Amino acid sequence: MYCRKCGKKLQTNVYVKRKEPWGIVHIGVILLSVLLLITSFGLIMGGTGMRSFKDVMTDEDGYLMSKTQTIQVPSYGIVADEIDIELDQDAMRFFQRQGGFVSFKVTTESLDPTKEVFIGVARYADAYSYIEPMEYHEIADIDMGWERGEEQETVYVLHPGDAPATPPTEQDFWVVQASSAGEQTISWEPKEGNYYVVLMNADGSEGITANIRLGVQVPFFGGLGDILIGAGVVVGAIGLLMLYFTIKRNQP
Repeated sequence: MYCRKCGKKLQTNVYVKRKEPWGIVHIGVILLSVLLLITSFGLIMGGTGMRSFKDVMTDEDGYLMSKTQTIQVPSYGIVADEIDIELDQDAMRFFQRQGGFVSFKVTTESLDPTKEVFIGVARYADAYSYIEPMEYHEIADIDMGWERGEEQETVYVLHPGDAPATPPTEQDFWVVQASSAGEQTISWEPKEGNYYVVLMNADGSEGITANIRLGVQVPFFGGLGDILIGAGVVVGAIGLLMLYFTIKRNQP
């Protein structure tokens, strides 16, 4: 380098920052950064998978539906009894903020055009005196069609008893109910407690032949996917920043 006025060569000193050796702290930070990036990838993929599952596998109302089951029993009813719903109040408030806890949908269609099929949900304590003296078939196992493998037959257990005292349509304890000879649907968002789900002929006669589909809707399912994606982005950003500044700090 030369002086612009006199043309003499100037003496200059160049200082080079010494490269810091990699220490245990640097290596630890880098490993933590990589771990955060892997976690971020898992969270984003999990959230994306949950949203895709909700969009592809549910019907137009957002219910994950079972395959159609044809049921035929000679008794007066088909009952799923002692459905026990227990939920902590704090958890319930959280689910309500996310759009609700869970909803069920039952779709039925009578295969006997001369008979209307009744479907109803009632609290266990309210319906006990009506249902328990009646002869019915309790559902012990049902193939929802959500699992791969061989199809399983629905398993019933006969509950001995008599004919119902009155038709189910004349009872007033049902939380939700419907009856029709064609296709019908009921939706039910359960509260805490014990419940019966009952399928009968609307006139209370014996011998039930119908198609049935069951559905479940989890309103916060898509929201949970968004939460996982958002968390993954934040964790990934932290990991990238830690990795960037650790490497940059060690450069000359």
